[in-house]
Amino acid sequence: MTTPLPFILAIDSSTSVLRVGLSLEDGRIVSRENNDRFSHAEFIFPLIEGVLDEGNICRAQINAIAVSTGPGSFTGLRVGMSAAKALASALNVPLVGISTFAALAEPLFSEYGPTGILIPSRRGEFYLGDIVSTDFDNESITVVSTTALSSVCSLRHLFGVDCELSADNFPGYIIITANQFSPGIEGFIMSASEKLPGKGDNIDTLEPLYVQQFQAGGKK
Repeated sequence: MTTPLPFILAIDSSTSVLRVGLSLEDGRIVSRENNDRFSHAEFIFPLIEGVLDEGNICRAQINAIAVSTGPGSFTGLRVGMSAAKALASALNVPLVGISTFAALAEPLFSEYGPTGILIPSRRGEFYLGDIVSTDFDNESITVVSTTALSSVCSLRHLFGVDCELSADNFPGYIIITANQFSPGIEGFIMSASEKLPGKGDNIDTLEPLYVQQFQAGGKK
């Protein structure tokens, strides 16, 4: 894994855990978390100030901002996206949207090889991303039910984001547990580093992922 560019602020509010991180000049990444999924709006700016304080920099020194585009909690994503856009606009720095799948692709693939990532949707289904390399194409995201998973995911390993997967419910798969692999903010910073230096995404048009639009002929 390459050293991240310094002073990238990353925000991931897509799950029940709000994560904020900052890359430093010495290659370290400092981070803060809050586990109350209903308080993202309350804690996001205190967490940002916390990583800035630990990194011993001020807002004006931030070089770029990375924000999770999900998929995940609609309300949580909106909180993170609004904060990231406001900061990027005020500081006149690039804003980079990174999907949860893209952020997890490199660390998961490097450790476990090809892996299917499942993120709960609001309708009792899952967003599925097949990680077959350290890169990820957001347009490959699908929406599946538990019963249909075996027909669309041929990968051996499964990892659940913001959910506990059971071998009983997913027979035939090797479940990567939260004790074995813990998602962090690092993947968002590293993915943003790979897209920078550059102009980043358009602040006005960047939005959370609306996965159903990727389903050709599927559910809307």
